[in-house]
Amino acid sequence: MKKIISLLICILLLTGCTSAYKTIDSNTAMELIKNNAVVIDVRTAEEYNTGHVKESINIPVDNILSLDFDKDTTIIVYCATGIRSANAAKMLIDAGYTNVYNLDGGLINWGAELE
Repeated sequence: MKKIISLLICILLLTGCTSAYKTIDSNTAMELIKNNAVVIDVRTAEEYNTGHVKESINIPVDNILSLDFDKDTTIIVYCATGIRSANAAKMLIDAGYTNVYNLDGGLINWGAELE
């Protein structure tokens, strides 16, 4: 019984230490952008060309692991609704990136002009 309890405690400690992406609103995203966050639109190129956050780069979610930034770079990911970007954010965290943010609600909730 003691071994099982010890194992459960170890599992809880290990999972508690794993980092996770953070979900942020557009106001917080704009503040991070002012502080040089990298903004990645994970939609398709066709979607990106219909309008995107200024100075964002387009890396579709299927190619998100092709990123080659320092693992401590502040990265904001977004898509149309926040679903694909949540998947991309998790993939980046799993790849070792430590400062990953997902834009809550994606472009639907973006409060600024698009390019």
